[in-house]
Amino acid sequence: MKPVANPARPAAAALRLRGNDLMQIRRAEATDEEALASIRRRAILALAVPAMSREQAERWAARGAADRVARAMREHDVWVAVEGAAVGWVEVDRDRVAALYVSPSCSRRGVGSALLTFAETSIRNSGYTTARLESSQNALDYYLRRGYLRCGFADSDGAWPLRKDLAAVTPTP
Repeated sequence: MKPVANPARPAAAALRLRGNDLMQIRRAEATDEEALASIRRRAILALAVPAMSREQAERWAARGAADRVARAMREHDVWVAVEGAAVGWVEVDRDRVAALYVSPSCSRRGVGSALLTFAETSIRNSGYTTARLESSQNALDYYLRRGYLRCGFADSDGAWPLRKDLAAVTPTP
C-alpha cells in the first residue's frame, strides 16, 4: 500500500464510450463545482434508493453537501468526465478512490468504468500498489466485478471497505 517512487499524475484523456460517444476526462476546475455537486446529489437519490430507503439516501446526499465538492477539489485530485457538459467525477486521495459519481442519465454507458480506470492509473502512477475505497451497498457488485475485494465489514452507514491489488493489473492505454 505504500508508494514506491517517482509520483506522476495522469494527463487528461479522451475516450470512446459505449454508443461511440466521445468523452474527455480532465482535472476539475472551480467552475465545475455546482455541476459536480448536482451530479452527486442526483446519483445518490436515483441510483442508491434501490439498496436503501429514500430517507437514508436523502441523509447521505445532504451530508456535507454544502462544501463537499469544493473541499474535495482543494484537498485531493478530482477528475471530471465531460461530454459537452460534466457527466461524472472521481476523487482520488493518495491510494483511495474517495468518491465516484455518474449522472443517472449516463449510467451503464461506461462513464463510471472510465473514471475508475483513470483513478486507478493515477493511484498506480503515484507509486501505490493497492487501491482502496468504501462502497455503498448499491455499488458493491459494481466494484466486485472490477476486481475489488472486501477487506472488512460494512460500517454503521453501510459502507463496505474494499481494496484492489494494482500490481496485478496491467494498465490500459
